[in-house]
Amino acid sequence: MNPILSFLLKFKFIIIFYLVVIILLIWKRKKVQTQAKIIFLYRMKWGLKWMDKYANKYREWVILLGYIGVGAGFVGLVAISVILIKNLVDLFVSPEAVSGVSLVLPGVNIPGLGVLPFWYWILAIFVIATVHEFAHGIVARAHNVKVKNTGIVLFGPIIGAFVEPDEKQLMKQNDIKQYSILAAGAFSNVILAIFAILLLNLAFMPLQQGMVEPTGFTFNEYVADNLPFAKAGIQPGEVITAINGKQVNDFQGFAEELTFNRPGDTIQVTTTEGIYPITLAENPDVEGKSFLGIQQIENSFDVKEKYQTGAANFGYNLLDWINGFLKWLFILSLGIGLFNLLPLPLVDGGRMAQVFLHKLKGKKKGENWYRRIGFFFLAVLLLNLLFPLFVGMF
Repeated sequence: MNPILSFLLKFKFIIIFYLVVIILLIWKRKKVQTQAKIIFLYRMKWGLKWMDKYANKYREWVILLGYIGVGAGFVGLVAISVILIKNLVDLFVSPEAVSGVSLVLPGVNIPGLGVLPFWYWILAIFVIATVHEFAHGIVARAHNVKVKNTGIVLFGPIIGAFVEPDEKQLMKQNDIKQYSILAAGAFSNVILAIFAILLLNLAFMPLQQGMVEPTGFTFNEYVADNLPFAKAGIQPGEVITAINGKQVNDFQGFAEELTFNRPGDTIQVTTTEGIYPITLAENPDVEGKSFLGIQQIENSFDVKEKYQTGAANFGYNLLDWINGFLKWLFILSLGIGLFNLLPLPLVDGGRMAQVFLHKLKGKKKGENWYRRIGFFFLAVLLLNLLFPLFVGMF
């Protein structure tokens, strides 16, 4: 097949989606505000009445959760900042280290996670953005800060949403109220992520597990070509069924058996294609722990006969789709929530840092410190994203 045609067919939904977005931007161009030539803002009034309704109905609870979100927000801000710096240091000192930062876009292979399907992405982004922005708006209204607009933002290929509180009213609030309004979005995303993973593990996953027979596990990618599985020749997609002659039905069982071995030990791994001797490597992150050098690990199974046809098969496939969606909703909601807590310009963590530094150092000195910190973390973020690409070129 022609490579161009193959590309168009593979990414057809993504291409159609962005074509529709571009057409809408052109159609509504008089109402679209452009910033820095790559940021497009479209303001609306959608949802403002809902924010007022729920802020008035549950005012005390909203304010309480907003204050809890302040503590969680600052813990998250510090944690994600430290993680980002540590990840960059690891990339420089360890050639085998894998970047923990990646753009999460539909159809793109995300290291360690696989390919994000388009429909999961578009639905998850809608849910996440709605929860995030409505949280900002409801907490703002609970503190009687006017919300002027809601809207859609397009930052290059990244689509999102925003609410626009009255900045003059917001700045007149004491610092704790400002923090609670600013932290509400990221805090709500973390709560949504927790809800999604609990729903997945306590409800939908157990239902699906009752419809299948486990047969082992497989993986989709090597971490590097010089690590055990790659050197042994076990190919991505092969189903691993036993370790040292002992049958395992899933990766958890395999991992339990693996704990009895140390780096440098040789084990026998059985797959559907044969038996392979493997000399274990050392985990780059945990000294003394063995390492296989594989990622995107998935348990393998066969669907029980009674769920292979008719309505039962439809129910199984629906459940499988829901489980996949909840997994990506958890990943995206947690990732977006934590990203928004980084002390960067334009995101919630940056605004929280700005308020804090103004309070600590005064407006002029605090703003200078805020800009320096924002520039530093922007550089750290870009290096996390681009350094692995640069290394991969050589």
